[in-house]
Amino acid sequence: MSATTVAGAAKAAVTKSSPSTNTVYLFRHIQTSQVLVSLKNSVEKQSLKQITDVTRRPPHVRPDHWHPLVAIQGFSRPQDALSFHNSLRDHQLNLHSVKVADKEHMTQPRRLRAPQEMNQVDSTLVKMVELLNTHPTIKANQGKGLHILWERDGVRKQILEKEGLSLLEGIEHGDLIVKRGRDIANA
Repeated sequence: MSATTVAGAAKAAVTKSSPSTNTVYLFRHIQTSQVLVSLKNSVEKQSLKQITDVTRRPPHVRPDHWHPLVAIQGFSRPQDALSFHNSLRDHQLNLHSVKVADKEHMTQPRRLRAPQEMNQVDSTLVKMVELLNTHPTIKANQGKGLHILWERDGVRKQILEKEGLSLLEGIEHGDLIVKRGRDIANA
């Protein structure tokens, strides 16, 4: 057996054994409502770079402060999950610059601006729904095979009703099972 055959078999085994490569996770900070997007089922230090305002960025990751918000499973290929992750992460990176560019927002006192700048849950979930509805691969399949696990069903209903949004018909919904406050059990 050649070295390339062995390497190819090892790569295929890794891909089959790690189903999380086709899952995108969103985590929210329990105190500030900041949101991080990840391809892993936990938050790592490098994920903090998504918070571009260094005055609002936590200095290190405290796992007990980051709670799973949403897990999106069932992307047909890891490349689809990665492109969706990157699109959502780019939205996160631009959130702060959009708020700073708003003159009306900047005229408010800092004590009033800070909570508004850190509250990213609603805008991120709205963007997630928009991206799911416009992602070419998901749209082509009408959402079939995609499964969204929500922290609470009330979060899903609130976002969809508040913004008047709807998801593709084929997308299934479920509850995200979390143990010990932060460990995802079913994704």
